Amino acid sequence: MKRSTQRLTKRIVDGLEFSGSRPDAQCIAWDADLPGFGIRIYKSGRKAFVLSYRHEGRKHIMKLGDFGPLTVDMARKLARLKMSDVISGKNPVEDQHKATKGETVANLCAQYLKRHAYPRKKTGHEDERRINRHILPAWGSHKIRLIKRSDIARLHGKIGETATYEANRVLALISTMWDLARQWGLTEEVSANPARDIKPFKEVKRDRWVTHQELPLLAKAIDDCPNVFIRTALWLYILTGARRNELLEARWADVDFERRELRIGDTKAGRTHHIPLSEPAMAVLSNLPRLEGNPFIFPGRKEGTHLVNIGKTWRRIREAATLSIWLQDEKVTAVYAELKKGKKYNMTPTCADIQESIDADLPKGFLDLRLHDLRRTVGSWLATSGASLPLIGKVLDHSNPSTTAIYARLGEDPARKAIEEHGQQVMDVAKGIRVVK
Repeated sequence: MKRSTQRLTKRIVDGLEFSGSRPDAQCIAWDADLPGFGIRIYKSGRKAFVLSYRHEGRKHIMKLGDFGPLTVDMARKLARLKMSDVISGKNPVEDQHKATKGETVANLCAQYLKRHAYPRKKTGHEDERRINRHILPAWGSHKIRLIKRSDIARLHGKIGETATYEANRVLALISTMWDLARQWGLTEEVSANPARDIKPFKEVKRDRWVTHQELPLLAKAIDDCPNVFIRTALWLYILTGARRNELLEARWADVDFERRELRIGDTKAGRTHHIPLSEPAMAVLSNLPRLEGNPFIFPGRKEGTHLVNIGKTWRRIREAATLSIWLQDEKVTAVYAELKKGKKYNMTPTCADIQESIDADLPKGFLDLRLHDLRRTVGSWLATSGASLPLIGKVLDHSNPSTTAIYARLGEDPARKAIEEHGQQVMDVAKGIRVVK
């Protein structure tokens, strides 16, 4: 190293030459006026301005820029700015490293799942699904700091073209991830969250459930399912209102046959929930075979695991129930018969096949019925039977009363009762009938 007794100038820098004993030696000439400011001379003849400083007891040397693109005066001004950051407690080398290298979105996603989603959320698997389906394909290799609000708005809009609810959930997930990135030091502490101020799509609360008229058709389709475990799980969804994953993860040890209840130890609400089991629920459970060595009520394919995804079977059941409605139409029956002749290996024509082959508007049937709607069916039937909202909330393990409020209009409606009485009074008066109060 060289210690200069002069203030660095262009003439002095031009005259500097490499004098190290090894090709990789640090050969630095320091400025006499600004402590820590200097210029490094390389074996190749290249020269670069540097700044030496201490942060939390450790010495750092950072590169400011090459001589040529940076003049001596420009480099000195930059060095003063960086030194002011050091005085305020910042570490310019660390900031520079983040700016040049930076964490990728893929790295943030991995840390989010490991540090936040799975340890803290019951729906961590849903976050992972959305990350793998939407976020990683779009920005996996991008630096976090390079993702702009316009990028997020574009992704949100693209998803929203076909799935507004999913688009809003992805937007909320991105916002949470970027907040955590700032907390974890993956982005600047003062950086703004680019997911903020993006308006979510308007959501309409879903109010689909199985009606009394629909249940016989759905029940037959469920009973025709050859898998006894999936068949039983679907009946228990309808009979208990249990959440999908909480029921599939239940163990035989959680069933109290004397008290006739199912204990769910770790619910979405974060508390233990005891689900009452009716006589029909107890009957379907009692007839369910137990798999030796597997503690779960609904065993999975792998040893010692539980059922995870029954979506494909549920789609087939919905199709079968819908076909039972459509085939009541002679025109549909004729189309169905023709399609079945053309199918290889005696495969059953799907609802999509029929919709493509018939020039008529067909009822939705059960095609729009989701698994979660079976849980909603319990709440709606309880409401129409006169159960109070607090009672429905207790049965379904709702944390927020507003979640149960969707069933309010299904119970006794005071407004409807009042208007009915008013209407009858108007008609009585109009007919000349004396109304006595």
